[in-house]
Amino acid sequence: MRKAQLKIGASVACILFALANQANAQQQIAAADADSIETITIITGGAVRQVQSIDNEALLEAAPGTSPIKEIALLPGVNYTGSDSFGAYEWATRISVRGFAQYQLGFTLDGVPLGDMSYGNWNGLHISRAIIDENIAKTSISQGAGSLSTASNSNLGGTLQFTSVAPSDTAGVSFAQSFGSDSTYRTYAKLDSGKLDTGTKFDVSMVYNTTDTWKGDFPQHYVQVNGKVEQKLGDSNTLTAFFNYSDRRENDYQDLSKNYIQHLGYGWTNYSNYQDAINSGKAYDQYATTGTYNPALYHLGENSTNDPFDAAYGGSAGLRVDYLTGATLDTTLSDAASLKTTIYGHTDRGDGIWVTPYVPSPNGTPLSERTTEYKQMRTGVTSDLTWDVGNNTIAGGFWYGFERFNNARRYYELSMTEAPDTLAFPSDPFRTDWETDYDTNIYQGYVQDTYKFADGSSVYAGFKGSETEITAHQVKGSYANGSLTAANGFLPQLGGTYSITPNDEFFADVAENMRSFGAAPDSNAFQTTQAAFNSANLKPETSWTEEAGFRMKHGPVSATIDGYHVNFSNWLLAVAQCPGIVGCPAAIANVGGVTSNGAELSVDWKIVSGLSWYNGLAYNHSTYNNDVFTNGVTQHLSGKTLVDTPDYTWKTQINYHWNDFFGSLTGNYMSKRYFTYTNDQSVPDFMTFDLSVGYNAEKVGPLHDVRVQFNIDNLFDKQYVGTIGTNGFGFSGDNQTLQAGAPRAFFGTISTKF
Repeated sequence: MRKAQLKIGASVACILFALANQANAQQQIAAADADSIETITIITGGAVRQVQSIDNEALLEAAPGTSPIKEIALLPGVNYTGSDSFGAYEWATRISVRGFAQYQLGFTLDGVPLGDMSYGNWNGLHISRAIIDENIAKTSISQGAGSLSTASNSNLGGTLQFTSVAPSDTAGVSFAQSFGSDSTYRTYAKLDSGKLDTGTKFDVSMVYNTTDTWKGDFPQHYVQVNGKVEQKLGDSNTLTAFFNYSDRRENDYQDLSKNYIQHLGYGWTNYSNYQDAINSGKAYDQYATTGTYNPALYHLGENSTNDPFDAAYGGSAGLRVDYLTGATLDTTLSDAASLKTTIYGHTDRGDGIWVTPYVPSPNGTPLSERTTEYKQMRTGVTSDLTWDVGNNTIAGGFWYGFERFNNARRYYELSMTEAPDTLAFPSDPFRTDWETDYDTNIYQGYVQDTYKFADGSSVYAGFKGSETEITAHQVKGSYANGSLTAANGFLPQLGGTYSITPNDEFFADVAENMRSFGAAPDSNAFQTTQAAFNSANLKPETSWTEEAGFRMKHGPVSATIDGYHVNFSNWLLAVAQCPGIVGCPAAIANVGGVTSNGAELSVDWKIVSGLSWYNGLAYNHSTYNNDVFTNGVTQHLSGKTLVDTPDYTWKTQINYHWNDFFGSLTGNYMSKRYFTYTNDQSVPDFMTFDLSVGYNAEKVGPLHDVRVQFNIDNLFDKQYVGTIGTNGFGFSGDNQTLQAGAPRAFFGTISTKF
């Protein structure tokens, strides 16, 4: 960044730290205790931006193991897609907000940065690995621009903030057992120490989950352990520390194209018979050598498609082992001031595995096991200080992070007769195409001031300075060495609220944001020649967001309506160059500007006691502003709709709670989406429904919170394309980059505490 500007911002933050500051308390609309739709908060009174949240109860009413990513998508403007029932299968799980793709959002857990949660795993980890789902207390989303204090350098648009459950003051044990479709078996257990004489309280929890893929019956399993301790240090300090471990191993669902779906169906996937995989390898070897192949080697319909070689593979999987730790010190400096500082560390080892026919093994087997290998180490510190001075709440803070990421492409020998265990890390590669070390340094500081008027109205202003430098060192291969820096010392935000009555409020804000350059495998600017990198002259993506809306709460109805306008600059496209298994680096192209306009409406109607109906509607129109000249060809993108961005979505949920019985019926509609930049290929709209019913008894003998629950996902067994873009997007033409949505599935759970 213009470092002088960042130093100015950091210096101002340090001056504020020297003063003192209390938590930035936003003025709440009256009747705030009644602003939720059972578990969905659609009114966050006093917030200058659109902020909504879903609490722990919503996660508990979903099928155990369901990702909070899937649950938060009930809110308007938030689009979730996946190919499993839980939204936890990382290759296909995607979330987008108001035209912002997942890699353009910010994610934190208790203030600890999670990076952009991309499958490439280069700067963080997915929330499904960061913490056990039952241990999440609340998930909050800012649909427009995240707050200045968010520890993220990717949040061009909204931010998702996950908050974990605090250790209980009461000692006890929690236990839950789930069974379901596709041999699903899940056990969760938690021990709470309760508050000890020393003022200490802690909890330890674990989960073991195993299931088969819904097509092909390939195993998927994971083990997670979470531990958290809270300690009072005198009257004014609280120290909280956590340790989270995750070992997640998932066999993949095969990526599809429209052609594959037409000829082979939604249920098509990788070969479960290893001999079929060997035969496909022989067919490709024949074709590569002679230009023809023996069609008898394919007998499952592959020859009816436009590309039999990529219709299925001998297997593919994602392996991730993570250790995430952190500690937070909350200090009350005075009646008006507080300081919160968090340190964190994260290590990860991962493999993305494909059994490929494109590279044979040295022993003559026409297949090999191709890996994309990840090793990651992150550490950092965040600190936030707030100070109430009269009607002003002044805040400032900083974030420093260091990340080291090693990424490699390797191949391992396979047997002619014995299928590989794709859920085990392979050893002894016979070939390495490339290996790169990336070092990233992140510096971020902010200051802000909120002035509260007597009637509850407020104005807010602040800015952050941000600099991220990423340096690539090639260990093996011919890709480029060098550094890229995304820096800006003045990224402002300005907003306010105006209270008409205690139950009616206008809000508005504007914000400028910047996204750092990345190192996601197969789609980063370093994976090119040195000459091309030196002449690229890339600029970081930026956005300017304007938002305004109205909140109200009257009797049984609460609602929020808002509209927004976003201008993007230097939008970088990653253009797929070949089938994903081949592993060609994507071409990086600057499309210039993108414009988004949209509106959202959330309404909760409490029909009678215990019965409510929620609806969230959203309209978004996001278009490219410029044509793109790349590889000697002009691609006519101006006026075309952004890929993977539906114009219309509708979320609806009916909730009931009667005595100890509960239930919900949830519907999700998504309109047509394009998966080529020129909009010549799309997938149709769809609507799915999920059902949850259960009984929760407060006490049964020595047990309490005894809960029996039944969930049906995709109640009406809708066939549809869920995620698009798993293998990237191209300018035009069909592409093997689609994932089928999961069919109807049933799950039952029994849980209790004692």
